[in-house]
Amino acid sequence: MFVFPAILIIALIMIFPLLYTIVLSFNKSDIYTDSWTFVGIAQYVELFKNPEFLLSLYVTFLWTIGSVVFQFLIGFAAAVVINQDFIRWKTVIRIVLMVPWVIPSIISVNVWKWLYHADFGIINYILKSLGILSTSINWVSDEHTALFSAILVNVWKMYPLVMIMVEAALQSVPKELKNAARVDGATGWREFTTVTIPHISSTCMSVILLLTIWTMNAFTFVYVLTEGGPAHQTEILSLFIYKAGFQNYNFGVAAAASTILFIITAVLSFVYMKLFMKGEDG
Repeated sequence: MFVFPAILIIALIMIFPLLYTIVLSFNKSDIYTDSWTFVGIAQYVELFKNPEFLLSLYVTFLWTIGSVVFQFLIGFAAAVVINQDFIRWKTVIRIVLMVPWVIPSIISVNVWKWLYHADFGIINYILKSLGILSTSINWVSDEHTALFSAILVNVWKMYPLVMIMVEAALQSVPKELKNAARVDGATGWREFTTVTIPHISSTCMSVILLLTIWTMNAFTFVYVLTEGGPAHQTEILSLFIYKAGFQNYNFGVAAAASTILFIITAVLSFVYMKLFMKGEDG
């Protein structure tokens, strides 16, 4: 009885929209007559014949892998360094490193747009001053650099989350285990790999899953920075869905693409849970 309101709220804000989207994906909607026509899997077939959709899947894969790998590695390294006993002013360092995380995304992206600017951006200025570049690069408009530029912004924004979560896990490692490893003659590296890593592995897996889900569903970074250009080279799946639904008003196709994105996310979550349970049993 007491949990009914919570169940109702979850149903309204999560389950109902999901079911509505799935149903819509099997229907072609007309915004002028507000009518639906059942078309079965036709819109899914249309998607997989659409080169722009297939490109968005590929771009999403590169965007997700590139972002998550570097977010985790940089955040993990920062956490390990801060957790060392010889590091002073830890609180100050944490505050400084957390700045990207606390700045609103829209502000962060616009700052980076200025940094990337071909004529006035500081990145081109520094690289030309060092002799690395002879001419300016339009980082977000060049098809060879646009996706990398977007990934860099995403990494800068999200690595502090990894740092904080991993550092919390590092601080939870029992000192008794570390002392026992040292008594047994373990070096610092061996202690880290045999004691620390196994103890924080579940946290690391959780962080990687969260980063993967958030990155796959990201929208603000790419939309504000490149709007999916140039030539769809940075058009991730969430941006493809937005354009299909709110620019082309093809809500059925947008719903089908959203359902595919949900399935991909659900499968990744399932795989994570299996790996997590296997690790816990081990």
